[in-house]
Amino acid sequence: MVRQAVCFPLILTFLGPLSMGQDLTQPSVRLKAEKRDTSTWNSGVPENPTPRQMQNFLWRTLVMKDLILKGRVQSGEKKIPVVVRTRDRLIQFEFQDRPLQIRVRFAPEGSLIQKRSKPDAEWQVVTGDEKTRQVAGTDLAYEDLGIDFLRWPDAKLTGNDNVMMLDCWVYEANPPVQSNYAKVRYWISKTYLSMIRADGLNAKGEAIKRFTFNSVIEAEDTVVIGEMKVAQLTPGTDVSASRTFVQIETVEKGSGL
Repeated sequence: MVRQAVCFPLILTFLGPLSMGQDLTQPSVRLKAEKRDTSTWNSGVPENPTPRQMQNFLWRTLVMKDLILKGRVQSGEKKIPVVVRTRDRLIQFEFQDRPLQIRVRFAPEGSLIQKRSKPDAEWQVVTGDEKTRQVAGTDLAYEDLGIDFLRWPDAKLTGNDNVMMLDCWVYEANPPVQSNYAKVRYWISKTYLSMIRADGLNAKGEAIKRFTFNSVIEAEDTVVIGEMKVAQLTPGTDVSASRTFVQIETVEKGSGL
């Protein structure tokens, strides 16, 4: 059975039975979470998955429930109300303070990213250089919404690491097309089979953007990312030059998609 997940594009798999408002940075939350025996996954992913095996698993489990999520995107002093609709492999962002809607249809062979200025306008495909541009003046780029790096063919497993006291596999992938990043490094939790962190790197191998997931909420029989942080980093440091927070406040059934 394919597990269903509700996600912002960088969380692809079910995070586990955490309760509403739990903070992933708190050890007590992680210790209470159900553990899985990673040597006997029913998912078909082996104990030490290759990049291709992990990519196939993540795309296979990217199936979202029929929900409408309401929250906000905060970048500096700017707070943008946003409505997010999800169903199957489709996610749609509707910015409430400006004429902008973005739709992403996920597929292993290539996600389709589109935008329009109003509900009755024609969808326009986002391609080429436009995919590297910022979304609504935030630290998110269109290519980030499409999670393109999870299909880049030139990927490798670089080792193991521990993030927020969670054991992870670490993967690196190089872009075959134009991108803001020379490489993306991402961490997959061995316990939850989900992405915990992702770093976009420059040509020197320095992190220039970091995606982290700070909390989850449980609603409508599913687990949703409560807060995701996107930070533009000063190259060679862990210092944030700017930060964008994506926060979900309410979850309801029925996306209308």
